[in-house]
Amino acid sequence: MIELRFKQRYSPEIITPPIKLRFNIDHVEPELKSIGVDFQLNWLSQELIIQSKDLYWHNQKVGTEINIASTREKLATALFNFDWQYTALITAQTSAVWGNSGYVSNVIKMPYKIITAIEYNEKDFNWLTQLSVEHTEFKQLWNSSELLKTVRELHWHVKPLLESRELVIHYGETDKEYICYWRNHPFKGYVNLEFTAAATSQNGRLVMRFNNPDKICYWGLPGGLVRGDDDVPTIDRKIPIEPQIRNTYIMQPTINCVRVFDDVKILISSVNYSVSRSQFSATANLKFCSRIDLERALDQELKISINGYDFYVICEQPSTSKRFANSSYSASCRGRFALLSAPYARATNYANPTAKTLAGIMSDILVNTGWSLDNKMIDYPIPTGAFSYTNLTPAAALLSVAKSVGAMLDIDNANKTVSVIPSWPVMPWDTENAICDVILNDSIILEHNTSQTISQEHNAIFVRGEQQGVACKIKRAGTLGDQFANDVVDTLITHNQAARQRGTCELANSGKKQNTTIRTKLLDDLPPIRPGMLVGVTYSNSTYKATCDSMDISASINNSGAITVSQTIKVISNV
Repeated sequence: MIELRFKQRYSPEIITPPIKLRFNIDHVEPELKSIGVDFQLNWLSQELIIQSKDLYWHNQKVGTEINIASTREKLATALFNFDWQYTALITAQTSAVWGNSGYVSNVIKMPYKIITAIEYNEKDFNWLTQLSVEHTEFKQLWNSSELLKTVRELHWHVKPLLESRELVIHYGETDKEYICYWRNHPFKGYVNLEFTAAATSQNGRLVMRFNNPDKICYWGLPGGLVRGDDDVPTIDRKIPIEPQIRNTYIMQPTINCVRVFDDVKILISSVNYSVSRSQFSATANLKFCSRIDLERALDQELKISINGYDFYVICEQPSTSKRFANSSYSASCRGRFALLSAPYARATNYANPTAKTLAGIMSDILVNTGWSLDNKMIDYPIPTGAFSYTNLTPAAALLSVAKSVGAMLDIDNANKTVSVIPSWPVMPWDTENAICDVILNDSIILEHNTSQTISQEHNAIFVRGEQQGVACKIKRAGTLGDQFANDVVDTLITHNQAARQRGTCELANSGKKQNTTIRTKLLDDLPPIRPGMLVGVTYSNSTYKATCDSMDISASINNSGAITVSQTIKVISNV
């Protein structure tokens, strides 16, 4: 402790302070350049007292001097100095200047969730806004006494000129996703507390637990409160294929067959190409003009062009027929997708190790095969380990998955694309409200044969999964749902959408059907009619719509060189 005693009264003539304190501090030379800092603090209290603090920096040593002056009546000066001396004065100054008087452009973007390509911009909003903000002033006033006052001002001078503001709303199709919402309770909850004893001091606590309300999720299009896709009517914006009605049809049929890898021409005398909804690959029969053509085509991929339409097949099983002065060579073929079946692909086992979707499982089947997937079915989640198969080739496994959800395979052999589409793109009881894919009339129908099959009609069915599946009752809209079909159990029925698609297909297969076989032409404006297409038929004063079940194209060359080409389709409709 230091005790200071003053024995005489302060006199104005005495300007030297009674006590001087000096401290010597060893100084270490800094490596960087020196910085001079000047700090000054002034205040007023009764009589004016000035106190200053100076900082100086020098090389040799640091001298610190504290001067204390006391006064009671008149003005006295008190100094608080740090003397750091250096040969050159270095001043560091930091300043922040904030101002802007130019143009300011604000753009507000409202991004929506867009997965597909943007079709067009629905609306553009442009407007002009003139803002004139001179300054913004922020003051802090601090009054602790009459003589003590601190004022802080922050001047902010901005004068923006907002030229335009653009709001763009993008409109386009979006993918389906899970939409979840909390179900409202039928009545408000309440808590009833009853106290039957006097209050006592306790350290315990009262715990109250409330269960969350039920959460409902469904698969549909986002963007509103109205549910979609449950019973969406058939709305088509397509233009049907309708050949022109002519008095005379001039035909110039052509047949051409080449080997795919080297374009070597193969001479054939006839070809028959067929495909149906239940197959994963088309089948074909070729008749060659010579034994050399058969040897060139055997075990090779062939491209057959009939009237300008290309078909890809694999020549597999040859056959030879010989008799006196006559020999014929032919072979049975399958479509290009048969490369994913036996004997070209080995049978494997599969089980989903993680949670996937329907499209994800089908993509796993086609991985490293060179084929791509185009899924047209409603996708849904499949839990871990819910799906598996054993000893199946990729083609057979993909067909099995498609049939589990009521779908079929539509193969594009030219582009190596597999489309998974519904077996009934249009329900047989809803064909009147749908637009046809192809329209056939009397002038191009060469043959028209009909037959009927009788089976029991159903309007409801129970579709169930297995350990991790769901159980759903699928009912045809507008019916009582009292005529049940046999239950369907499948491992892939793990979601309501899976049950809905499979059950709809089963109900469409039931009932009395009319099978019609139509032989028609293959023209420039009448391409091959693919299975699954909705065909409108006008023949012998009758008009109806039916779903194509199979297609067969035949072409042949007779001994005189005349070429005959026709296509035969089998369509199914409800009676």
